[in-house]
Amino acid sequence: MVASSVMKSESEFLEVDGEVVEVRRKPIRHWHLRVMPPDGRLRVSIPLHADGDAVSAWIRGKSAWVQKQRSRLRREPPDRVWLFGVPYPLKISPDTGEAVVLFGEGEGFLVRGVRSLDEGWRLLRAWQGERLARCLAEMLPHWQERMHAPSVRWRIRPCKSIWGSCTRATGRLTFNLYLAERSPDLIEYVVVHELAHLFHAHHGPAFWAMVARYLPDWQQRRSALRRPLG
Repeated sequence: MVASSVMKSESEFLEVDGEVVEVRRKPIRHWHLRVMPPDGRLRVSIPLHADGDAVSAWIRGKSAWVQKQRSRLRREPPDRVWLFGVPYPLKISPDTGEAVVLFGEGEGFLVRGVRSLDEGWRLLRAWQGERLARCLAEMLPHWQERMHAPSVRWRIRPCKSIWGSCTRATGRLTFNLYLAERSPDLIEYVVVHELAHLFHAHHGPAFWAMVARYLPDWQQRRSALRRPLG
């Protein structure tokens, strides 16, 4: 990549009718499609040598089943949500009054004052984004100083296929909203990874040497980031 350097997970990502699907190749015989909570992202597990075009066609054939599963998710939201690597109980209560997210370390999340479960999820994601922004606002200056990195602009966006990206031409970093679910040490890995792209566009030896200079355990952190929550 020339203009933008992107750190991807170990999974492949396949675009099917405009939707990004996470693809995991495993030593298995059968194909498995999952609709992932809380927001209905698709993940498919396939044999190691399965053909990509065949996978796309198979997923299209499952469209009715996918819609049914997503409808069920909207009716029956997950009973927990992750924040900085820790799972907490979750309750979304559609009712009247002010829309608010309440959180307590020992109590978990209560989202109330929303008209629907979808609105509750949007409110919760916005709340998580604010917490992630606070974390990054502290973490980025620390690592910029240590790595002698130039000043950057940064933003948070919901992404389905990357944890972060660096556009060197504009000095802009983008971080995945779902990093709010991951532990601070994994967020730190993504920060160092993307700052290193300001110096090295590609994932070559010089890039990884720089990451290792500041995070000797980067491989363990990357492996942990690739594992699903729970």
